[in-house]
Amino acid sequence: MRHRIVLVGFGNVGREFARLLLENRSELTREFGLDASIVAILTARHGSVENPRGIDVRRALRLADAGVSLESCGRGISERSPEYIRRARADTVIEVTPLRIAPRQVALDHLIAALRSGKHVITANKGPVVYHYRQLRDLARLNHVGFRYEGTVMDGAPVFNLFQEALRGARLKSFEGILNSTTNLVLSEIEAGRTYADGVDAARRIGFAETDPSMDLDGWDATVKACLLCNVLMGGHVRPERVPRQGISSLAPEAVRDAVADGKRVKQLARGWREGRTVRASVSLEAIGPDHPLFSVNGTSSSLVVRTNMLKEFQIVERDPGLRQTAFAVYSDLIAIHEGRLSP
Repeated sequence: MRHRIVLVGFGNVGREFARLLLENRSELTREFGLDASIVAILTARHGSVENPRGIDVRRALRLADAGVSLESCGRGISERSPEYIRRARADTVIEVTPLRIAPRQVALDHLIAALRSGKHVITANKGPVVYHYRQLRDLARLNHVGFRYEGTVMDGAPVFNLFQEALRGARLKSFEGILNSTTNLVLSEIEAGRTYADGVDAARRIGFAETDPSMDLDGWDATVKACLLCNVLMGGHVRPERVPRQGISSLAPEAVRDAVADGKRVKQLARGWREGRTVRASVSLEAIGPDHPLFSVNGTSSSLVVRTNMLKEFQIVERDPGLRQTAFAVYSDLIAIHEGRLSP
């Protein structure tokens, strides 16, 4: 049976997910019995189109990569995206629009419209989940549909799946991590003798920087991810705008090089911990030495060190991820929903 997808957002991650579907169509059918078809693509820059028989994804990718409209791929959609999502004949809505730091945002409207109309939701967009996780989770349960969000923190590395499925019964006490690839890459570039601008350009070239680079460089992306971990895995009620936050946009390159001269490295560390019944978070720039578990995490790599009541301390490391790893998180969430695993 065909699984119909509405894809909301066709930027770097959305297009890479579409490529994954194309490349693995035979395997999806053979191994998982999943015949996935994108029946609508909604974008702010390239127009919005639908085709109930399935959009020609190769054509859509060529057009989007060329920066032109998708109008020749199907019937144009003129109504607002939440209204279209509500009426669409589809099984799953995948939301991969850019991050915004605000409780009210159109991405939230997309997710609510999908869940209320009985559609599964997969998102790599951190914004709606960090502010409204409980509402979205409860709405999914009420309507007996899936709500998955693995791609919101560490690309394709299993963080939420690990804790909510494999480590059920373990209580997360605290964590610290390097969670923003753009910032980590810029710091590594400065260590190597290049400039701040060189590092930002490198992140843009590989598609890692957010649509608004200040989200990365001012520390917002790492802060939202820390809050997500606190709220989803530790039962917290942490809001990004209330978290102490340090980005690298005003960091003097000399501070990075001085740390290297002392045998240390400047890293942006995202933390979460418990203080009694309260869960707290912070994002700070710190010079750490070789004895720190995050010292060797360079370039676009990310890592999370977690401490639990059962397994004490362990570390997740993702080496040099690309866009494909984030797209894989969406891809794996789709398989999970098809198999009946509706939430992590």
